[in-house]
Amino acid sequence: MNITSMTFTALDIIDMIIRGKINPNPIGQRPPVSQGTTKSEHIISTFLDGYGIGMITLRDIRDDVEMQAIYPGTDYLVIDGGHRCRALAAFYQNKFAVRSQVFKTMDVNLDQFSIPVMSVVCNSEQATAMFRAINTVTPVNFIEMVMANEVSEVCKLVRVRTKAYEEYGNDPLPIFDTAVKKDGKIVSAHWDTAPNHRRKWDEYVFIAFLKAIGGGNVSAGEKQIEPFADTGSITKTAIAVADRFFEDVLKVRKSRGKMYNTDVFAALQLVWFGFFEKNKAFKISDYDAFTKSFMLAYSKLTGNADRSLEDTIIQVNGESVLVKEFVRKNIKNFANADAQKKCFELLYNIMGDAGIIFRDENRSVNSNVREEMLALQGYVCVIDGLPLTLEDSVLGHDTPWAKGGSTLDGKVIRKTHNRDMGSVTIGEYRELLRLRGEPLAA
Repeated sequence: MNITSMTFTALDIIDMIIRGKINPNPIGQRPPVSQGTTKSEHIISTFLDGYGIGMITLRDIRDDVEMQAIYPGTDYLVIDGGHRCRALAAFYQNKFAVRSQVFKTMDVNLDQFSIPVMSVVCNSEQATAMFRAINTVTPVNFIEMVMANEVSEVCKLVRVRTKAYEEYGNDPLPIFDTAVKKDGKIVSAHWDTAPNHRRKWDEYVFIAFLKAIGGGNVSAGEKQIEPFADTGSITKTAIAVADRFFEDVLKVRKSRGKMYNTDVFAALQLVWFGFFEKNKAFKISDYDAFTKSFMLAYSKLTGNADRSLEDTIIQVNGESVLVKEFVRKNIKNFANADAQKKCFELLYNIMGDAGIIFRDENRSVNSNVREEMLALQGYVCVIDGLPLTLEDSVLGHDTPWAKGGSTLDGKVIRKTHNRDMGSVTIGEYRELLRLRGEPLAA
């Protein structure tokens, strides 16, 4: 690591930001902690009064091949001071007023304001460590520290799901969509907080990844997230499970008709992964029925309108606790697998399986089992009764797999029948063939 102390004028920094030579918002930079321009106005007001803006820490990537691939043509990435840099550039571009005046109406020479800069040549791991060290005494939360890692593949998989990044050319998951209000303010489309406020959405994706990997409501707190983010990996299967979860979260939001707060989302995620733990191939087949049953259980166990469970005591780890206090406290206790599982049990006891289909985790059987089944059928198709070879056979469900059909109830049929059946049952398909006058098995 090589550190150099320099002094730039305010205009130097603004010029380099506008020309793309300084990136004040690299992918590892924490997002703004507040909406609007109030904080920026305060930064510039203090600066114009002669109190300075503090030291800016930059990472020099001019000769860094790996970083140039991500940030082509950029000389510096901001490690610390991103909000201050963005405020300077926005002020210069007349995007907000200070003391009721924008920059172009002021008699201000930004070339006369000096800003101390620490320039660091380092690798990504060192840059991450420096960001975390600098921010140990500032109000940066755990997940913001974790997401400072710009080269972690897991962090990238998280980022691309919660926000569109120019560096990645991605679109976020629809549940994390944003909208622009008439006043230009960017707001969440499906959450009652600012977009990814304090990187909460990133945390939710980490939790979904860990629970998808663990097969249900496993512990997914800071002790699990940090090593997973820095050195962990995730399979495509687990990624698909997490993405399916967020698709269902969006569909429940639309059925419910109300934006998520942190409590409702927390309860929904433990319910979803509780069902996933019971049956990896489960499906929400009726979102209205599921949402109503979920909200009924959630309201009874956390709300104030129904007081029927207010004094109900349950036993948890040998201790007597009030059921509502326990659920209210532990739906967001992501680090405690046992508490999450207990919350699911309590919610499930009220909501049941409404709107849920439990599907066979094995959609079909292997050729050895299918051959045995075909032999027991006398090497004929169970639908048309005509001779059938193993090569031309497939397992058919009387109840389609998508609707909960089990391989245990399946029969071996001709491939063409399986293709033509669609979503009807074997019995319904046989009736169609009978009406057409086609051959049927006795």
